[in-house]
Amino acid sequence: MDKKKIVIVTGLSGSGKTTALNLLEDLGYYTIDNLPCEVGETFLNTSIEKIALGMDIRSFKKVDEFVDFLNKLKNNTEIEASIIFLEASKEVILNRYNLTRRKHPLEANTLLKSITKEIEIMSVIKELSTGIIDTSDNKPKELTWKLNTLLDLDGQIKAINIHIQSFGFKYGIPIDVDLVFDVRFLPNPYYIEELKMKSGLDKEVSDYVMGFDVTQEFYVKLISMLSFLIPLYIKEGKKHLTIGIGCSGGKHRSVAIAEALYKDASLVNNFNVYISHREKERNKW
Repeated sequence: MDKKKIVIVTGLSGSGKTTALNLLEDLGYYTIDNLPCEVGETFLNTSIEKIALGMDIRSFKKVDEFVDFLNKLKNNTEIEASIIFLEASKEVILNRYNLTRRKHPLEANTLLKSITKEIEIMSVIKELSTGIIDTSDNKPKELTWKLNTLLDLDGQIKAINIHIQSFGFKYGIPIDVDLVFDVRFLPNPYYIEELKMKSGLDKEVSDYVMGFDVTQEFYVKLISMLSFLIPLYIKEGKKHLTIGIGCSGGKHRSVAIAEALYKDASLVNNFNVYISHREKERNKW
């Protein structure tokens, strides 16, 4: 008999808990948001097979109450429990609150102090989590993928989940990458008039970037390095690997290389591979 699945979606206020719950609801989970700890225990014995509960700093008077509930949940052998902790940078959360003009659940002298205080209080919950998602740069599509890989929502157990992300160095390095490869040494299509307005998703740009000997030599070495590293990561128990491919603006070279790597990595049966182009998602091109 399959175990009942209970997902606790928690984390920092303004980090996307409601969005995550909506995504889980679309995937067949019975969802409840803003659930108090004392009510949460009633769901341990329910007959509902897939439950997602939104619980945050408003769910308890003392953090020990939440810790006790989560430990009880994790120790229940009849339940497959997952605790997903959502977070984002202080700057991102601050901007989100300023945009929505909503009140932070903790009252301090300033919004920034409220956010800082919550990070401190919730740190113990973060340590208990089974998965952490940083939503600073996330769009719903990327959040869906991260939830899918953490919870194995497609039912396929993969050796490792690989996220390949192109980006532009001029906009900063993504905060959650494990490996970064700088491809700014490759010939730049930006300076070719007929390619300037296109991207690495276009065949003309991809053919241009991949058509140079230096690109081919680099790509062979890149594949060789990853073929060496990834099995070692798997052996050490790493389940998620984010590979960043960066060029100047994140539109041409990095996109072309990331797409090539995505196609090759997707051929490996026990890899669950996802690709995103950060600057495209940010409407930089």
